[in-house]
Amino acid sequence: MSLLRSNTGWRSQFASIGQFASMTQLGRFTSRPAMDIQTILQSACDRMSNRSASAKHDLQNRWQTLRYQLLEATADQTRNSSSQLDAIWRECLVDALVLASDAIRATHNIELFEVQLRAGLIVSSGLMSRRGGVAEMQTGEGKTFALFVASLIAALPGRGVHVATPNAYLAQRDHEQLRETWSLLGVESSCLTEDSSADATRAAYRADVTYGPGHAFGFDYLRDQLAMDTAARQPPGSTLLRRLNSESSTPRLQRGLAVALVDEIDHVLIDDALSPLLLSGTIPGEADDAAVHRHALKTAASLRGDEDFQATGHQMELTDAGLNRAYQAVEDWSDASLRRPWHEYVELALQATHLLRREIDYVIDDDSVRIVDQSTGRIYEDRTWSGGLQQAIEAKEDLPIQRESESLAKITRQRFYRSYDYLAGVTGTAGDCREELKSVYGLNVQTVQPRLASKRIVHPTHVTLTSQEKFAAVAVEAQRIAESGRCVLVGTLDIATSHQVAEELRRQGLSCELLNGLQNAEEAEIIARAGQPHAITVATNLAGRGTDIRLNPEVAAKGGLHVIVAEHHRSSRVDRQLIGRCARCGDPGSSRHFLSAEDNLVSQSAPWVGRAIRRAIAADQIETLSVESQIASIQTRQAKRAAAARRQLLEADERDCGLVRKAQSNHDPAPHLQALDAG
Repeated sequence: MSLLRSNTGWRSQFASIGQFASMTQLGRFTSRPAMDIQTILQSACDRMSNRSASAKHDLQNRWQTLRYQLLEATADQTRNSSSQLDAIWRECLVDALVLASDAIRATHNIELFEVQLRAGLIVSSGLMSRRGGVAEMQTGEGKTFALFVASLIAALPGRGVHVATPNAYLAQRDHEQLRETWSLLGVESSCLTEDSSADATRAAYRADVTYGPGHAFGFDYLRDQLAMDTAARQPPGSTLLRRLNSESSTPRLQRGLAVALVDEIDHVLIDDALSPLLLSGTIPGEADDAAVHRHALKTAASLRGDEDFQATGHQMELTDAGLNRAYQAVEDWSDASLRRPWHEYVELALQATHLLRREIDYVIDDDSVRIVDQSTGRIYEDRTWSGGLQQAIEAKEDLPIQRESESLAKITRQRFYRSYDYLAGVTGTAGDCREELKSVYGLNVQTVQPRLASKRIVHPTHVTLTSQEKFAAVAVEAQRIAESGRCVLVGTLDIATSHQVAEELRRQGLSCELLNGLQNAEEAEIIARAGQPHAITVATNLAGRGTDIRLNPEVAAKGGLHVIVAEHHRSSRVDRQLIGRCARCGDPGSSRHFLSAEDNLVSQSAPWVGRAIRRAIAADQIETLSVESQIASIQTRQAKRAAAARRQLLEADERDCGLVRKAQSNHDPAPHLQALDAG
C-alpha cells in the first residue's frame, strides 16, 4: 500500500483512536506468532538504500498515512484474514523504520545504525501480539534512538506511549534531544516534570509520547486511584450533577496504561523493585512527638552493642537487657502523644545512628534529609522514610523534626508495570536478571550485536591492604593517565567516598571535578568537560547509566577514557555500566578495578578474601593474587539474595491481590485503595 495515500476523512470514520485500541487488544493479532525481525529489517534497509530525498514537510503526511493505513486495516477484522493482518502490520513496521530513519536524518543530520533499528524492532514489533521484548545493546550503541524507533511504532495505535527512564534528568535530556523530530512528524510529545501542575500533567499525558522517570508514572497512577476513590465516596447524585454541568466525575491525570517502553529496564523493573511506590501526605509543622524522638536518641546513645541491641537485617532490635534499660529511661510525656511503643522509638534511633550513614544513605540539603539511591548515587527529591525513621534521622542530625507522612496509596513496581497492556524496553546489562524479566514480566531478552568490535582494555584488579592505600594508588594511576593526555573517570559507591578520593587527588596536586548528586544544576556541564585532555572526574554511580562522555579527538587519539572503579558494587551490572562509559562506539578506552581488604563487599560478604589478601601481602605475592573470580562469585551470591527478596515481595503482593479480588466480590466500597494501603 502506498505511503502517499490520502488520509482524508479517516477521523470521521472512527470516533477516536481509542476505538482502534479495543480492536487491536481483542483482535486476531493477539494470537499470531512473533514477527521475523531480520526480514523486516532487511526490507527496510533495502528501501532506504533506494529511496530518494524526502522533503521535511512530507514526513508528517507519511506519519498520518501510516497511522491511517493500520487503522483502516484493523477496523473490519471480518474482512481481513489473520495472514492479511500480519502482512499489513509487517508492511507498517517496514514503513515506520524508513520514516524514523528519514526523520532523524532531517533533524540530526545522521543516519540510524542497523543496531538501533534492530533494537527498536525487538522492543516494538510484538505490539499487536502483546509480546514485549527487551533489547540488550552494548553501552554507547544508541539506546535513545532505538527507543525513538520503538516509540514511533508504538504510537501508531494512538493510545499513548509512556517512555520511562531511571530518573528525571535522562527523561528531560532524551525528550529535548528528540523534541524537534517528534514535532516534524506531527507527533505530540511531552515530558513530565516534578513541579508541574495537575492540568499540565494531564496535558502531558494527552500527548502521543510522554517521557518521564519511571516512578512518576506510578505516582500519577496512584493519584488517579485516590481521585477515583474520592469520587466513589461522594453523596448519591453528585456524579450525575457534575456530568450535567459538563464536569469530569474523576479528574484523572492519565488516560490509561497502554504502552510502557522502559530505558535501562533492568534498573527500573529489577533494581528498584524492592522499593514500592508509596504516595503519602502530611500536615506541615513540627511533629507532636519531636521531644520523644530526641529523648530516644539520648537513650540509644547509652545502650551497649550486642548486650543491649543487635542488627537484624536493615533494622535494630533491643535485647531483653536493652528493653529493661530503655524503659528505665522512659519519661511521662504529658504534652506529646506516642505514635508507637516507647521501645520502638529507641530502635528507630539505633537504626538511624548505627545503620544509616550521612553522605552514603542520605544527605542534608536545606535542613532536609534526602535519601540517596544506592544503585545510581542520585538523590531522591520526592522520597522520605516511613514509620518514624525519617524523624529519627532528623533528631540525629539536630534538624527540625517534621510530622510523619500518612500513607495514602501504595503499589509495588512489579504490579504497576505488569498493569500495562504492553511492556518492553532496552538495557546494556540484562546479565543476571534475564530469568527474572521472563518469569515476572514475561519479557524475553534478545542481544543485539554491536556495530563495531570493542577496543576496551580491561587491566587486572589492583589490590591493597587498606582503603587509604587504595585511594593513594587510585591517585597515582589517575595522575599517570591524565598526564598522558587522556581523561579519567573515577567511580565510587557513595558521596562520602567520592569526597575522600577527591581529597586524595588534591593532596597529590591534581585538580578534579566532583559529580555525586549534589551538583544537579551543573551535571550536564561536568559531563561535557569530562572528555577533555587531562580531565579527572570523580563520580558516584550516577555517572554510569545514561551518561555519554564525548571524547575530545586528542583524547581518542591517545587512548580514550580510562575508568577507575574504586569500589565494587554488590551488583555486577552496576559495575559494568560504569565501565561502559569507556570504549564506546569503536573508541579506544580502558578500565581497572581497585580492591582493598577493608572494602565493604569483602569485609561484610567475603572475609576470606580479606584474609587471602593479607596472606599474599605478607608473603610479598600480591602481584600474583587474582581476585576477579572471587569478586564475581560474591556478586553472584548477592544478586541471588536480592532476587529472593524481590520474589518474596512479589508473592506478598500477589496475596494482596487475592484480597483485592475477595473485597471486590463482597462489593467493598474501595477495595483497590485498601489493598494499596495494605501492600
